[in-house]
Amino acid sequence: MKEAFRTDGNWYKGNLHMHTLRSDGHLSPEQAVSRYQKAGYDFAALTDHWIQNECKTTERFLLLSGCEWDTGDMVNTPVFHIVGVGMDSKVSLERSLPPQKIIDAINAANGIAILAHPAWSVTNPADCLGLTGLGGVEIYNSVSGLPWNGERADSGVYIDIWASMGKFFPCMAADDSHFYQGEETRSYIMVNARELTPDSIKSSIRNGDFYASQGPEFHSVRFSGDAVRVESSCVDTIIFNSNTVWCQDRVFTGGVTGATYRMKPTDKYVRVILIDSQGRKAWCSPIPVNGEPY
Repeated sequence: MKEAFRTDGNWYKGNLHMHTLRSDGHLSPEQAVSRYQKAGYDFAALTDHWIQNECKTTERFLLLSGCEWDTGDMVNTPVFHIVGVGMDSKVSLERSLPPQKIIDAINAANGIAILAHPAWSVTNPADCLGLTGLGGVEIYNSVSGLPWNGERADSGVYIDIWASMGKFFPCMAADDSHFYQGEETRSYIMVNARELTPDSIKSSIRNGDFYASQGPEFHSVRFSGDAVRVESSCVDTIIFNSNTVWCQDRVFTGGVTGATYRMKPTDKYVRVILIDSQGRKAWCSPIPVNGEPY
């Protein structure tokens, strides 16, 4: 039996995209971190634009180093926002670099590179097919939704397009907090790790031992033969997405805590979405039917 992610470690809750007064955020770093600590988060990264923040650890909270770099102008070149977290050294970059150069620099510093809000950026999916070294893509970005920034928070269709073409990006959710007027502490990742240290959290993220959420909990996602079995907290809906455009048994509703999906001969991948009674979602990364995901 194959697991989509490990469940035998400790679960840690974190936000890897947020801004402070050091760039265009509305709170000081101390105030921003305090919001997340009081909301029960275990870790976060301050990712101010073009300003790299340092790693700080305490017994109860981990603040990873972080920064957000952008490139493109939406007129002559496509826009990419790349978040880097967990870098061990300073990353110095020139503006207007292609996204792959930014990703490479983050990885060279032992960080994790994340493609931020592709739906908000109106990213051309084809422009990402050649990218390598991404540790994640934001499937959901809180501040990109209503009432803060239109209605482009959910990038799930991008994940499906890429997975249908054989590009399996790990799915993350983040707040991208700027205003701290309700967009904060909404969307996050749950990481299964041995301990709350930079190396342990980064290792688990690189291994895919995490899921994205706004509240619902995945207890396990397991594959056996042609069956995918999900165990979860009580939710209204469990959805099994794949490249197969029509099948009658991909949606399970009605106060469910688990469901089993039988993969179809045309399925190239499966990814699972949970939706609770408040409309909050959780997402696991797409898992290829054959082969390793990343």
